Amino acid sequence: MPEVYLHFQGLMEIIKEALARGQTNLSEHEAKQFCARFGIPVCREAVAHDSDSAVAEAVKLGFPVVLKASGENLLHKTEVGGISLSLATEAEVRQESHRLLQIPGSQALLVQEMVKGERELACGLIRDAQFGPCVMFGLGGVMTEVFQDIVFRVAPLSSWDAQEMIKEIRHQKILEPFRGEAGVDLEILSQILVTLGEIGLKYQEVQSIDINPLKIRPDGQPVAVDALVSLRPQPEPPPKPAEEPPKTGDLTKFFTPESVSVIGASATPGKAGYIVLRNILANGYKGKIYPVNPKGGEILGLKTYPSITSLPQGVDLAIIVIPARSTIQAVRECAAKGIKAAVLSAGGFSEVDQDGEALQRELSQTIAETGIRVIGPNTSGHTSTPHNFTSSLFPLGKIPRGNISYIAQTGNFATHTMRYIITAEHFGVARVIGLGNKIDIDESEALEYYAADPETKAIFMYLESIKRPRRFTQVAREVTRTKPVFLLMGGTTREGAQAAVTHTAAMASDERLIDGALNQAGITRLYKYSHLFLVAKALASMPLPRGNRVSFLAPSGAILVILADLCHQRWGLDVPQLEERTRQRLQEISPAYIRMRNPVDIWPSALEHGIEFSYGEAIEALMRDPNIDAVVPILMLADEVGVPPLDFLVKLAQKYPEKPLYVTFSAEKKHMEAAKAFLEPRGVPTFPLIEQPFEVLSILNRCRKAMERPR
Repeated sequence: MPEVYLHFQGLMEIIKEALARGQTNLSEHEAKQFCARFGIPVCREAVAHDSDSAVAEAVKLGFPVVLKASGENLLHKTEVGGISLSLATEAEVRQESHRLLQIPGSQALLVQEMVKGERELACGLIRDAQFGPCVMFGLGGVMTEVFQDIVFRVAPLSSWDAQEMIKEIRHQKILEPFRGEAGVDLEILSQILVTLGEIGLKYQEVQSIDINPLKIRPDGQPVAVDALVSLRPQPEPPPKPAEEPPKTGDLTKFFTPESVSVIGASATPGKAGYIVLRNILANGYKGKIYPVNPKGGEILGLKTYPSITSLPQGVDLAIIVIPARSTIQAVRECAAKGIKAAVLSAGGFSEVDQDGEALQRELSQTIAETGIRVIGPNTSGHTSTPHNFTSSLFPLGKIPRGNISYIAQTGNFATHTMRYIITAEHFGVARVIGLGNKIDIDESEALEYYAADPETKAIFMYLESIKRPRRFTQVAREVTRTKPVFLLMGGTTREGAQAAVTHTAAMASDERLIDGALNQAGITRLYKYSHLFLVAKALASMPLPRGNRVSFLAPSGAILVILADLCHQRWGLDVPQLEERTRQRLQEISPAYIRMRNPVDIWPSALEHGIEFSYGEAIEALMRDPNIDAVVPILMLADEVGVPPLDFLVKLAQKYPEKPLYVTFSAEKKHMEAAKAFLEPRGVPTFPLIEQPFEVLSILNRCRKAMERPR
């Protein structure tokens, strides 16, 4: 298909002429001419102004034909009876011409070839307030509204983006050979989608394009039989190149500060200023600490300064734990003392009311004037375990070091959820940042910092809005080629968005558009809050699975059956045949009456040889099998059958570090808890519910495919 720039002059003439006439939409014929100049296939057609010329054009095209009423403001022809199909004779064309020209708003007639084919698709271009020009694809005709089976991508699209987009609609069979008709030409279809994205970036005068239906001929060729191009009389200027990202060094004073001041430090246990200071000390921070409290003296054995102005010059980081109305002056004073970075914990800004919005505008102006970098306001803090540092205002104690990093637009995550991870899930973190209202530092900068951070193996995010969507997806496209990135998105429904506004002053785009943008950027989307730590736990100590092939062992045939069904139906996991050597080894440790296969019924062997031997031998055989990418033993632990020592699982995980081993249970609660307490600190993740390790594997399989996408 031709490149966009080759048509610029002629296309601008079409647009300018329409705008000069006061049109906000091109006529259908003009819209199809517009699309055709980009190489988008359109049906053969001609404009007629009376019944005689309509008949003449129909004869040229060949019967049967379609006749449509045409007018500048006649957009929804079906609703007013403005379309006549399958006209097979000159008499029929003449009769319908008279009728259609009587429709209010009808100025001419459009005579079209009657395109054969049973299938109708739709595609188009929209402009989203956050993401800018975006491309839509889905089922067409009346099915667009009936099934709402549509997907989106952010412009520009690569060919791979378009191909993946096509694969995402639910009704894939419509693309396959159908009732004697050939499968859809996916190469042409992909190029149409790519071209729509190029139009959106090149022509700011174009508000939207709607090609519906995009008819599929019997030979599989797509052709536009209807099109609408909406214009913007006063277009916005072309989008600027994505802003230059701040250097990642700009965040180093937050994550590796050599000195810190707690402004609003308190000697009263339970107060935020006390908790922050206590957390810093509990984590063994080695830098200099400067508490600030008007009373001076000492707090927790540290010399306390009566004011910001009394601090030494050039402290790296300020943690400001005072009310919102006092925060702005504190920021000014910090900047005057050479402090380059600040964490603002106070709420009461744009997330509450109009007065708070005004206060946030004043704070934003202060930040711009002083050049100080800010996390927050309305943040519960951040953490950097490699530097033994946290600014959290929640009593967390010593935070264990790990390789998982979080970005969270909620105070709960950096507080209560962090405590849960520390006390219940037994894995550590590298970095955590609570973004709060994102007045300055946002998810894009944090993501970019984590991308270059050698301490971070995988990145998890909870967001309710995306501050700079195009910049965010641009950063994510690069990050996700080398590190797994996961996102749980809140505020994507009307009810969730209303809650988000009162929570962190967030605004969101359409759910389907967000989904498409994230897929395009290689971000793996999560849909359960618990997956923020269950998936993280799996990655903290185990590698990303190389594929979707899983084997699992259970002490129950029923469990095997239902899990095998769910792997196929819901989780996108393959339960393949085992290598013959593996099958033989499983047969050797099992009674002769049972035929071993995948998944593995381990109970007969366990009855004969005991839990430890049977599970240990079977797991090792599966870990060695090249046909298997991950192993999930479902452990039977009960007093009646005996509870073996579980160090054999730790040894197997260490012996085969290239393959994930996730443990779940068919067991009494006390034994599950004991197994979890033993295995997880030793690097073997456990899951209390049998479905959970498979849900995690399904998510990680999506992540792997996203990371392996072509450039």
